[in-house]
Amino acid sequence: MYPGNKGDLERLFIAVRVSAEAALTLNRRATELSERMPFKKWVHPQDYHITLQFLGDTPTGRIPAITQALQDVAKGRRPFQLETQQVGVFGSATSPRILWAGVGGDLNALVTLQQSVVSAMAPFGFEPEERPYRPHITLGRKYQGTDPFVMDIAGKDVVNIQWNVHAIELLQTNLHQTPMYETVGLARFF
Repeated sequence: MYPGNKGDLERLFIAVRVSAEAALTLNRRATELSERMPFKKWVHPQDYHITLQFLGDTPTGRIPAITQALQDVAKGRRPFQLETQQVGVFGSATSPRILWAGVGGDLNALVTLQQSVVSAMAPFGFEPEERPYRPHITLGRKYQGTDPFVMDIAGKDVVNIQWNVHAIELLQTNLHQTPMYETVGLARFF
């Protein structure tokens, strides 16, 4: 898709981060859930985020231009408030792929931001996803229990915590590292 060899590419995505306080609360809840729900991988609390757009393998030389486009998106935006909500799953109800915490708060601002990011990435050749945007915070991946997965009532709640979104981040995936995501571009609202 892009010129250059594999060494010139980084796996990138655009997201908003969860505040440190919200991450701490989510991590406490994820730790409780991990005792009853055997998922193969639990997300490190510093990696909690809400994806705006996945870019995939991208030439490293494009990072400055992508960051500038995100800074253009951020201009004139005001911080907005989000909050954690109930736990849910993606995938099969008996063997889910993803355990997530829902997102509430100013979802209109979040969806508008996500649409602006997707529009700003179109000139770079990044295609929007065909499926509807479903903001969430991934907590665990790949259920590996021997019994069918059951989301009981006690597993549905998350202590709601609010935080303000102040920036968009361009994140690089560093496989086999903990935490896994590294900020390579930042666009603050002003």
